[in-house]
Amino acid sequence: MGVRQIASGRWRLQIRKQSLKVDEVFDTKEAALEAEARLLATRKQDPGKMKLSQLWAEYLDSDMFEVKAPKTQSTELGRIKPVLEKFGDCAIEELAANVKLVKEYKRERQKTISPRTKKKMSNTSVRLEMAAYSAVIEFAVEEDYLDVNFVNQVKRPPKGERKRRVSQEEQGNLAIFARNSDPAVAQAARFQLIIRHLGCRPGELRDLRVRDVAVLRREVTFWDTKNGTDRRAHATEEALTMIQLQLDSLPEDSPYLFPTWSPYKNKKCWVPYVYANGVKLLRRLGVVLPDYHAHAGRREFVSRAIEGNVPHMTIKKQTGHKSTQALEIYDRGLSTAPTIRAELDRLAADVKDEGLLGALRALGLTPEQERKLAAMQGKDMTGSQSWVALQGVDGSFTDPFNK
Repeated sequence: MGVRQIASGRWRLQIRKQSLKVDEVFDTKEAALEAEARLLATRKQDPGKMKLSQLWAEYLDSDMFEVKAPKTQSTELGRIKPVLEKFGDCAIEELAANVKLVKEYKRERQKTISPRTKKKMSNTSVRLEMAAYSAVIEFAVEEDYLDVNFVNQVKRPPKGERKRRVSQEEQGNLAIFARNSDPAVAQAARFQLIIRHLGCRPGELRDLRVRDVAVLRREVTFWDTKNGTDRRAHATEEALTMIQLQLDSLPEDSPYLFPTWSPYKNKKCWVPYVYANGVKLLRRLGVVLPDYHAHAGRREFVSRAIEGNVPHMTIKKQTGHKSTQALEIYDRGLSTAPTIRAELDRLAADVKDEGLLGALRALGLTPEQERKLAAMQGKDMTGSQSWVALQGVDGSFTDPFNK
């Protein structure tokens, strides 16, 4: 146990205790010693007596936090702040013994007025705070400091259901402004249209690099997506047109298809597109309505695909949904689509024919008469589902075909 230098010149910290096992490498001896002192000081007390703020600091140094996606890490770092302000000085065993505190926190935050929006905190914001709280407690369970994740015993606020799609007028406006002389406006419009025609997530398009766009093969590759997989998506003609317009207008040194210039002194470079600002710009110009959001294009793509009877598995492969069941949230209010209307009309026609047949049978239609009626209507009389096979009426109905 202790700190020692290894062949690479870096410093290894090893601790082997019943309640503390550490094997980490640091760039400097000072960093290794500092980590050792911090970890050993924490273990001098009963793990249950550890404050939530101390647990959070340990969680940040753990592999559990390190392996999370950068966006998840950033979200947790921001959302944990009000939780630590409220419970940071509380011992984790004290919090675990009083789950009611989590419920009270949820209710309190739902009534809080956001200093940024001047409105009540949204369910999404409160849910993300509770998710960050749950993440650090889950770490405590993994480290055997606690037996259960008590935060998960409290139901989180429901997600706000989004049904927003993209109207024809908005699509038309976006197509016009995609060729605007103002580069910022044109880029914002193209971004939204590509989402509409690819069905990708806004975050996937934001991070898309130029090298992952294959114009000749008409495909783009999204790496390490939300579900932890890589995906190649087909670029339709309209998507390809927007992609080509964007490529033609890109600065030569931008690695991203949609870039934003970072002016900060320590980071003057191109970074992934801040698409939220693009949406605000389009709203301000009246290109889209005030309730438009970047995900609307993805919803429009999936909804139109379902309306067009595209197989769910095909949609899933293009959009990267985890399962075909995940598409069900889009499958509502679509019964007036032309292709679905046609299917429903065809079904209604079959039902009408079946009703007529039932009435004629009730009047004594004979098997021979039934065959003749089917022949006149062009019905296929083969198989177990034929009209004759479905009944054996020996009726006395006058044959209308005997002239």
